[in-house]
Amino acid sequence: MHIPICAADQAFAREFSVQCQERIAPLARAADQRGGCSAEGWRAVVDSGYLRLFHAAEWGGTGASGIRQALAMEALAQACAGTFWTASISSILCGKLLHDLCGPQQQARWLPRIVAGESLGCFAATERGAGSDPASYHTTVQRSGGGYRLCGEKARVSNATTADIAVVLARRETTHDPRLCYAVVDLHKPGVVRREQPKLGLQAMSWGRLEFTEVELGEEDVILDASIDQTLRVVEWGQLIQTMCAIGLASAALAASREYMLHRHAFGRPIAHLQAVHARLADMQAELDAARLLAFAAARDKAEGLSVREPIMMAKIYATEMAVRSADRAMRTFGGSGYAKDQIVERIYRDSLANVPAGLPTDRLREFIACAMVGADPWVYPPFDWLTPAGLTLGDDDCESVDFSGATSGWP
Repeated sequence: MHIPICAADQAFAREFSVQCQERIAPLARAADQRGGCSAEGWRAVVDSGYLRLFHAAEWGGTGASGIRQALAMEALAQACAGTFWTASISSILCGKLLHDLCGPQQQARWLPRIVAGESLGCFAATERGAGSDPASYHTTVQRSGGGYRLCGEKARVSNATTADIAVVLARRETTHDPRLCYAVVDLHKPGVVRREQPKLGLQAMSWGRLEFTEVELGEEDVILDASIDQTLRVVEWGQLIQTMCAIGLASAALAASREYMLHRHAFGRPIAHLQAVHARLADMQAELDAARLLAFAAARDKAEGLSVREPIMMAKIYATEMAVRSADRAMRTFGGSGYAKDQIVERIYRDSLANVPAGLPTDRLREFIACAMVGADPWVYPPFDWLTPAGLTLGDDDCESVDFSGATSGWP
């Protein structure tokens, strides 16, 4: 599979990459140590035009092609993965949710500000104990006079403590109502509490909990009867973010390894002459190019409005796990020095781990792909009795000599 990149996009990629390396990459270590993107770093993102690439001119965007979007995503992620996540969750994921699923009032209020970098957005879906299972959500939207009240808590939200607006996936009326809805929430409203959650990597991005206590919403702030299918189509942008972040990190790991192996001497010569180092470098390049082919094809088709559900899931599975392998190879190439905080591979290693479970974890995506192949429903799991076929039942008199206390402690 060949992904053609025209001369104009190649020139754009070179210029954009230079901007990222000159203005954003030098700030990445400080952003990681500080635990957030600086005002200088955010100004560099805004000035680069990155936020505008994913939206039409009516919202202040430039409506770039999918290939150009992918090239920019890789370059920014290579410079600083945490800054990339902050910007992409806001402009791409939250922005696309507003554009594709929400009403004109909310679009007019928030989209131009997000595209201009004046406001930051997030998507609040996951809950503690619920993960990627919407049937387990407890956050609810209830009628209140001429509007609604939002109650509940969302966990592991990217941009949680820095965002100005959240698109929240919630239940209608009660936790027993199977219908879902979207709530567009100004996070500066009374009743909203944000809590930062410590994490391993992506330190330049905020990540934590949003708590909603009787948050008053207008009629226009709630979009009823949310479709899981529609939501998944927009969440594909989130999977593309994770995919391109992984590719950017793998590219950074490869560049750092190549630079190090050319200048690190051992046994009287650069370690670039060692066969084990050759094998690592070749594997990193081959897997990176393979991931690019999957991801760029998915990005191109997604931007054109084509169906990319399976291609983008495959790209996320392969690219995110590939990046962890590349980070590990880079760490082994650097040896003991790679474990030090002043080495870029230490940050790359930590950052690479986040993309595998982010959004829909890669193992869950494998379920979606495999279920489609065998005609199974990935959303319905009938009760599974694993004891009876073995001739066992819990509490059976025949099993009195078996101690199940340790195995069942913590079961509901």
